[in-house]
Amino acid sequence: MIKRQTPPDARETKDFARSIGADLVGIAPVERFEKAPKGFHPKNLLPNAESLIVIGKAIPLGVLRGNSKGAITRVYETLFHLLDGCTYEISSFIEERGGQAMPVPADAPYMYWSADEEEGRGDLSHRHAAVLAGFGSLGKSGMLLTPEFGNRVNLASVITNVTLEGDPLLRNDLCIPDCDRCIKACPANAIRGDGTVIQKECRKFHSITTARGFKLFACWECRKVCPVGRSS
Repeated sequence: MIKRQTPPDARETKDFARSIGADLVGIAPVERFEKAPKGFHPKNLLPNAESLIVIGKAIPLGVLRGNSKGAITRVYETLFHLLDGCTYEISSFIEERGGQAMPVPADAPYMYWSADEEEGRGDLSHRHAAVLAGFGSLGKSGMLLTPEFGNRVNLASVITNVTLEGDPLLRNDLCIPDCDRCIKACPANAIRGDGTVIQKECRKFHSITTARGFKLFACWECRKVCPVGRSS
């Protein structure tokens, strides 16, 4: 007789995620996504979804303090690759134990694109999912702020049909009330201060193409100036 596998619980899932390189990991039950925009709810992607596992990897502090467009471009590419690898392994771990799981890309590809507004959206918002998984809060720049790393963290998620215990929400707003460093530092004036960013304006400074044809990430001022979680 074939022994039926038992899906992992929250502790086992988080321990596994950390063992394969996640710096942060948290769980959000799908009930917390009631305010998700139409078409961007976890159940729109996996109809029998019950839980979302969110993972984060930290951006090296020196890359943000430095001025190398090549270095930060390669770090971002590496982080997206590592995050996608982690979510694939987490999904495999869950399915080997009898559950179902879907890794959601850390960055591209995604379907939604508004040509007029030059605005793209992933299949779901990892930063909002991270808040609902207890990572932290959103800042005036719209970026996730965490106690451990401030805004220097990139994210990815796994949707699963396994019911997992959710992590407690962080009740404190980590964004300093009278701080406007990110707003003043933005060369595109794209940060509105209410958590929204005008992508069309941001994209004017977001990247450059070198004479050799390399496309490089070119502006990270909002990350650089944020005082939350700074160690230097």
